[in-house]
Order: sequence, then C-alpha cells, then structure tokens
Amino acid sequence: MAAGRRTLLKWSLIGLALAAAPALAQDIHAIPRRGDRLPPEVVQAGPIDYAAKHLRKPPVGYNWYQVGRAYVMASVATGLITEVVLP
Repeated sequence: MAAGRRTLLKWSLIGLALAAAPALAQDIHAIPRRGDRLPPEVVQAGPIDYAAKHLRKPPVGYNWYQVGRAYVMASVATGLITEVVLP
C-alpha cells in the first residue's frame, strides 16, 4: 500500500508541475524584444522616471516604459521598442 501512495504522490506532483508550466512559460515569453511594439496598457500607464531607475536619458522622441519586469525604450510616435533592460 505504501508503494501505491508513493506512486499517487509522484503523479500528483507531476500533475502540479504540468499545470504550472503554462504560467512559467508566459513569464519567459513576456519579456519584450527589440522591434516589438508597446502594449496599449503600457502606453496608457505612461513613461517611467528613467533617472530613478538609473537608466540613461532617452533621445528626443523616445521614452522609457516598464513592461512586466523589463524596462524598454520606445518611440513615442510609433511605440516601437528599441532597447530592453532587465533589472
């Protein structure tokens, strides 16, 4: 009977790991890349204070935004991401 419980426990843990896998995969894929566009909710939230986050001053026409845990520099006009910084 103990072997049956161990097997059940093992399969339960495997099930939990598989259930958590999509959430982990979303975190990995949520990191923006150069060439992506800013999500609308990030544009609505507005730019961040780059000096407070120790980021370099953006050129004219660009701002720093926070997308998930990453900081991105993007064009104000197009929302095109040109630089990504992970903390």
